[in-house]
Amino acid sequence: MTTHAIKTATQAVIRAVGGVDAAASFVRVGRSQLSDYQNRHSQSVVPVDVAIEMDRCAQEPIILAAMAAIEGFALLPIEFGEGCAATAMGDVAASASGTMTAALRALADGKIDRSEAQDLSLRLSHLIRHSTDALQKMQALAFCADEEG
Repeated sequence: MTTHAIKTATQAVIRAVGGVDAAASFVRVGRSQLSDYQNRHSQSVVPVDVAIEMDRCAQEPIILAAMAAIEGFALLPIEFGEGCAATAMGDVAASASGTMTAALRALADGKIDRSEAQDLSLRLSHLIRHSTDALQKMQALAFCADEEG
């Protein structure tokens, strides 16, 4: 079910921001509604405006990336933050390693089920974002001789 990926992402964000009470303190819905958004037995799915606020607080588009992946898209940032090129390459390596580990685990039984495909889609989306950030930093280094990584 495609809503399972959104519910899993919602649960991850709620955990990342400090729990249901913390999330309820900055979004327009209360505790019980937030609990429903992450409950697989509830048909309620987090609305986009609430997802935006929660992702913003988590400082990563976790729910919105899950929503985009369901539609066959990946999110990429418009602007990249400052940072060291070496750190960016480390992020690529860590993301690639985690993605490959998850892929091998998913393929252990010879097939990738829907849940595994959703997890891998999210991981690949993160890998693309990290790779794009690293590429931008490498290009800046390649074309700006006075910068260092």
